[in-house]
Amino acid sequence: MKIDNKDFWEKEDVIATQRLQFASGFETFMFQEAQSRYSNFGKIEKIKIFGCGSGRDVKAVADFFNPKEILASDISENMIEKCKVNIHNWDLESIASTSVSNATELHKPSNNFQLVTILNSMLTYVPLKKDREVIFKNSYTLLQKNGVLIGTVHNQVGTFAKTTYFKLRSVFSFLLKEKVGNRTTGFNGFKVPGYYYSKKQLDLDLKKVGFRSVSIQSLEEFEISQGRTYNRKKGYNNLIFVASK
Repeated sequence: MKIDNKDFWEKEDVIATQRLQFASGFETFMFQEAQSRYSNFGKIEKIKIFGCGSGRDVKAVADFFNPKEILASDISENMIEKCKVNIHNWDLESIASTSVSNATELHKPSNNFQLVTILNSMLTYVPLKKDREVIFKNSYTLLQKNGVLIGTVHNQVGTFAKTTYFKLRSVFSFLLKEKVGNRTTGFNGFKVPGYYYSKKQLDLDLKKVGFRSVSIQSLEEFEISQGRTYNRKKGYNNLIFVASK
């Protein structure tokens, strides 16, 4: 069944898939990298989370950074309701607040956060280039000087079928232009419009709005750097990125 992205994340059975879990190894790596990058300028105390879902990211960053403020937002009203319940259960109400909003909207004063997160491949569900660019621009605007953006996106390189699909589309990039990375995604029987990044395009999009010291690697590259192997047949091989303002 084809469905738009907001309606997809409002579905109770989709929300049910977002089970509580701790930060993954690569997310912890990004947290450590953000902390290291900002250490010369102070402590990461204010954090903005785009696409918070049911709140797992809130718990993860609270446990790692012990911040004074977390502002979490999501496009889904039902996700935010679940997130509020979890924040209460985790006893994080004194530092964490939520809002229902699209990441293309900017509701907080500029230069307010030391860290912005776009985790869980949220941008995969933003099929329009202009919207992704606005989200990166908003992230840049929200950050204080030397603040850090971290995130994950779906990768055009992974399983043989996926890699071949995007290689074929890239042949027609002169016609498709930025739409080379578009592909239908979703789960639980729902099909939603999505976007898969190449390393090159992600680097260009981040630098276009002003980010510097951009670091991008696939999960395969990350696992190899940690002395482990990665099976593309089973993993999404997402791209993880860290960038500074």
